[in-house]
Amino acid sequence: MRAGGCTEGRLRAYHAFAAGGYVGAVKVRPRQAADQAAAREFLARHGSLRVARLGELIHPLDHPAFVAVAAGGQLLGMLTYVPGQGGQCEILTLHAHEQWHGAGTALIEAVGQLARRQGCTRLWVITTNDNVDALRFYQRRGFCLVRVHRGAVDRSRATLKPEIPAAGAYQIPLRDEIELEKQP
Repeated sequence: MRAGGCTEGRLRAYHAFAAGGYVGAVKVRPRQAADQAAAREFLARHGSLRVARLGELIHPLDHPAFVAVAAGGQLLGMLTYVPGQGGQCEILTLHAHEQWHGAGTALIEAVGQLARRQGCTRLWVITTNDNVDALRFYQRRGFCLVRVHRGAVDRSRATLKPEIPAAGAYQIPLRDEIELEKQP
């Protein structure tokens, strides 16, 4: 149990769900050079070729990633990250082709295992105040809210990434960055 009452969830295997039931484990592996074009297209489709966070503009393709693939090789999801620096590992982006199919959870498990192997004591991520689906997702996987960076999105929109919309998911005004963390 962490301070503040946030508990760590147990890791478990997840399977991809398709019409009619579970169809087998989602395979997660490090992104390879051969994945570069598909990774670029996937991030572009999710508006994440450039990510503004904590006053910086980051290019996720410049960082390592895990990909989740179906048995037939279809890209189901991708997580980019900054590996262990100072005992911390940061998740830069996490996108799944479809929600509720296990790819996101499998990717979180993979980066958590990597963080543990590297001796990291903190796995963290930034999302935005409008992203209630991400807030639900991360908290259900043991992440705790640790900081609200008030006005951070407004500052990024003004100085780094003008294409950030004024309203985000569910038409919630897009203003703040929310930091979540967990012990890997």
